[in-house]
Amino acid sequence: MVGLEEQLITLLYLFAIAAVVGIVSARYSLIEYTTGLISAGILISVVGSPIEVELTSDFILLVLLPVLIFNEAVNIDPRAFRENLVPILMLAVPGLLVSIAIIAVASRFLFGFPLVIAVLFGVIIMPTDPVSVLATFDNLGVPERLSILVEGESLLNDGVSIVVYSSVLGIILEAESAGVATGELLTRGDLLFDIGIGITVAIIGGALVGAGAGYVASKLIAFADDSLTSIVVSVVLAYGVYLFLDVLGTSGVIGTLTAGIFLVSPRVTEFSPTAHFTLENIWEYLAVLANTLIFVTIGIVTPIDLNVEFAGQVVAAIVVVFLARAIVIYPLVELLNRQLADPIPRSYQHVLTWSGIHASVSIALILGVSETGAFADPLVAQLSAMVFGVAAFTLLVNGPTMGRLLDRVGIGQQTSPQRLYESLIGRMHGVDAALDTAERLRERDEISESIFEDVTAIYRRERAELEAAIESLLDQYPDIRRHEERLETRRILTAEHEAIHEAIQRGEISKDVGERLLDDVKVELDRTLTDEWTVPEPTPTGFTPYWRQQLETVRPENVGEGIETDTSRSDDGSEPADR
Repeated sequence: MVGLEEQLITLLYLFAIAAVVGIVSARYSLIEYTTGLISAGILISVVGSPIEVELTSDFILLVLLPVLIFNEAVNIDPRAFRENLVPILMLAVPGLLVSIAIIAVASRFLFGFPLVIAVLFGVIIMPTDPVSVLATFDNLGVPERLSILVEGESLLNDGVSIVVYSSVLGIILEAESAGVATGELLTRGDLLFDIGIGITVAIIGGALVGAGAGYVASKLIAFADDSLTSIVVSVVLAYGVYLFLDVLGTSGVIGTLTAGIFLVSPRVTEFSPTAHFTLENIWEYLAVLANTLIFVTIGIVTPIDLNVEFAGQVVAAIVVVFLARAIVIYPLVELLNRQLADPIPRSYQHVLTWSGIHASVSIALILGVSETGAFADPLVAQLSAMVFGVAAFTLLVNGPTMGRLLDRVGIGQQTSPQRLYESLIGRMHGVDAALDTAERLRERDEISESIFEDVTAIYRRERAELEAAIESLLDQYPDIRRHEERLETRRILTAEHEAIHEAIQRGEISKDVGERLLDDVKVELDRTLTDEWTVPEPTPTGFTPYWRQQLETVRPENVGEGIETDTSRSDDGSEPADR
């Protein structure tokens, strides 16, 4: 019990630190949340933590990482992910392997590592973690494609990295147990073979298992038709797929990612929009908690003394990691652009290069190396200093400066039409709230008539100006109009879906009729995610909603044709008496 109490106290301590950082970040906007967490943790590491905090590889990889992967999966746009899958795969597989090779060659030359250790360092340091970068993207409203490229590459990158790491570490441990030099195993080609097989099995096997599990979970949630049940099923899905594939020695990351995408895919999903939104929100909250624990803990356990001792190697590692990513991304994307119908702009390439934040997965892998006990302490100390140093630098430099880079390359600028539209809409909400409040005060006789007229006249004039500006902006930028029409249509259809669902629960309409009506709405909801959707023609060619089919049967010219019984006349054919 003492051990459990200590763990709970440690969790409370970490969340208390995060709460202080969150208050400062939200109230004063002095620092971005994730940057504040790592900064606070490092500061505590320097001055000394009053409570001992430990971080293990399993805690990150088996407890926290499934939450982060599944959250990204259920919130990612399946259509956009599918459309950009080719460049994502190219960056996450061959791009990653070439980066590891560059790191390995540089490490042998700069740090004098044996080949297998140099490869191991490359594998450990290359996984990316773009949490703070994506937060900046959300704040600045960058194009969806750029977000998908960064996010998708990171997700697959993590899965492939863990597979390669397992292969390399397995070779080293096998050599140690056999009492032979690792170089002998490497010359037999075992490493390259294991990596090739591992990646193939991870991608194909993980995707198949994840897709199957996601499909089954979707059917279970639809059958239960309950938001709370959907949460429980999703937790079983996320951790079940991850742990099952981990036990098999393949990629839990890719399996969990695929499971989450299939669970919420419009082509598979049959559960209600409420359950869908509940899943998105609850997993987003869980991801915030997981990231909070990761970043504040990484800061606290950062070995400051080792970073100082190996300062030269840390700086060299930072430079090498950045150069390796740049050397891979620019040429690889240029080759891809020759085949892509929609080339990736050079500005996106700059952002992809700078978005390489190497944190949680890299930390987990180096902790795993330390926990094996198979490596000399001086080597583990040097590797730990370099990995933690790169993680701290990329979190404290790359993340916070991403906004400046976006402005520099002309992406997500504050003056963009989308940002302007959001500003106008936001102000419109404020004006409407002010007018509503003034009206309520007037109804309660808490404001004089003259003051009411003076105040509301100002807000009404401003509202008229806002309406004119918004319409002008929508006329100038059809893409914004289409995006907003699609968004508002989904909100309206969701409200329609919930109203029908509530009518079924109240017994106002039978379940079979209600389900037919819900199917109609679901067709429309799914179509808002496809390119065939348009506002003027809300129903696709060849599709007639159930309610419209029934409506046709009660038109004057069709009365009686589609109805089994006609009670509009008495048995003798006379008109019924007036009621």
